Amino acid sequence: NRMLTALENREFTVYYQPKVNLATGKIGCAEALVRWQADSGRTIYPGQFIPLFERNGFCVNLDLYMAEQACRQIRSWLDRGLDPVPISVNQSKLLFFDRDYVRNLTCLLDRYQITASLITLEILEGLALENVDELNARILQLQEKGFRVSLDDFGSGYSSFSVLINPRITTLKIDRSLFQNENDLREKTLIRYIIQTAKELNMTTVAEGIETKGYVDFLKELGCDYVQGFYYYKPMSVEDFEELFVKNPITSA
Repeated sequence: NRMLTALENREFTVYYQPKVNLATGKIGCAEALVRWQADSGRTIYPGQFIPLFERNGFCVNLDLYMAEQACRQIRSWLDRGLDPVPISVNQSKLLFFDRDYVRNLTCLLDRYQITASLITLEILEGLALENVDELNARILQLQEKGFRVSLDDFGSGYSSFSVLINPRITTLKIDRSLFQNENDLREKTLIRYIIQTAKELNMTTVAEGIETKGYVDFLKELGCDYVQGFYYYKPMSVEDFEELFVKNPITSA
């Protein structure tokens, strides 16, 4: 009942979780994550409202809002003479295949005068399992504008390695559900195979939900490119993120 008013009042707040480059130990990108700061003072987390928004279609509004917040943030850093950190934003199926999607994103770039290469669009693997031709055509349109496209949550559901054949996907994000027990040899074998396959297909790999040094060491050994998770950083406010990574460029790369 309150979702439209909440959007108008900017109750949906952006938090950033860094992605760490395993080769350098520095920040290569940050994922924009949403929190609903209700007027009651209560913080509502995505798991409580995203499923509803996906069912009623409001995710289209929220996803575009998050994309605009990313553009606005990058413009703010540039205006203050700071080196911007690339930002990734999640994009739902309804928005990704919307007729005006590419035009709307392009308008955001023009409005904030930023380059598309600073924005990565994260799509769920389910999109790649449905209409491959339509998906490739849309990704090509986005890449022609300069956007980067990442396949998110690989391994979270009925994963198929056939999605990795998709020639337009350049970044593979391995779901946190595959990182449950670092002593499980079957789990480690599967992770090794996924990363090896992605590397042979010239894909950048990102592992999410990483919380232990054991996993970090294992992923370094495999040549995984980036990790995201509590071992390094939890999602943080814009102010904390700026203080750590934008105003202090030694920690970002």
